[in-house]
Amino acid sequence: MAKEPDYRSNSLLRGLSILECFDNRHPEMTLTEIAEAISVTSSAAYRFVVTLEREGYLTRHENRYRLAPRVMDLGYRYLSTLDVYDLARLPADALRNETGFTVHVAVLDGTEIVYVYRALSERSMVSNVPVGSRLPAFSTTMGRVLLSDLAEDDLERRFKGYGFERMSAAAPQSLAELKPLLAADRERGYVAQSSHLATGTFSIAAPLVSRHGRYVAAMNLSGHEMQMHPDAALIGKVRDTAQAISKML
Repeated sequence: MAKEPDYRSNSLLRGLSILECFDNRHPEMTLTEIAEAISVTSSAAYRFVVTLEREGYLTRHENRYRLAPRVMDLGYRYLSTLDVYDLARLPADALRNETGFTVHVAVLDGTEIVYVYRALSERSMVSNVPVGSRLPAFSTTMGRVLLSDLAEDDLERRFKGYGFERMSAAAPQSLAELKPLLAADRERGYVAQSSHLATGTFSIAAPLVSRHGRYVAAMNLSGHEMQMHPDAALIGKVRDTAQAISKML
């Protein structure tokens, strides 16, 4: 069988990999650090970095680089293409105002969720995950909701060879442990639990469902467990808001 030709541009891939090197743990990097991160020589990295800087995607202070605002333009262009972003904003803000807790909206990307909207609470103890953040789906309430909509073969494909990092004692350690949780999540219609990632945080998540019955996104209500009391009334508010958004999708 003939091998399918690979038309990818290595230079473009290198440039994109440089942008992906920056995160909350590495907001700034030297040229040497960038070269090490993408496994090239400093001279090779320099050509990519200079191009990204001149095109407005990187900015430099002395010998350290960081992402420039133009990168955010790409992110907001992506968000502007999502119906769920536009439709969820006002109901999410209203739920935040009514309950006093933070509301997040996220979509599924592979084995991760990507946060696409946040209505931030003014409480002193607040759940605060910025828009654009990526978290492992298996260990988050919104991720669990979204994974519960996938067929078994899709789950197997996504998690083939996946390393289930132990987030907490309660987090599943394998796909075999995750599957029964997802079945229960789907039957229940929501997920409410303490965070595996942020100690002391509790969240309630529900799906945003398209007119075709697919889970296109999820929303959650998040707060400190000392302040949030996840009773039936609060869970009902989250589910009602999610259903109201779903009717508009």
